[in-house]
Amino acid sequence: MRTTDLKDLANTVEKLRRDLHPDLDAAFVQAVVQAEEQNPEDDAEALRAIQAALKTALTGKGGL
Repeated sequence: MRTTDLKDLANTVEKLRRDLHPDLDAAFVQAVVQAEEQNPEDDAEALRAIQAALKTALTGKGGL
């Protein structure tokens, strides 16, 4: 995926988060997009990165 495509995707995801789920941590959403970007062929690695980001987000909110 080209850099401009990734920026467009990130901007679209951020707009949707802001409009539909403003309470969802923006850093978590960015981490999910980044995990998928960095591991397009490795679902297991992407999942590990997403789980780590979720744990960080929940810990920061007092959820864990």
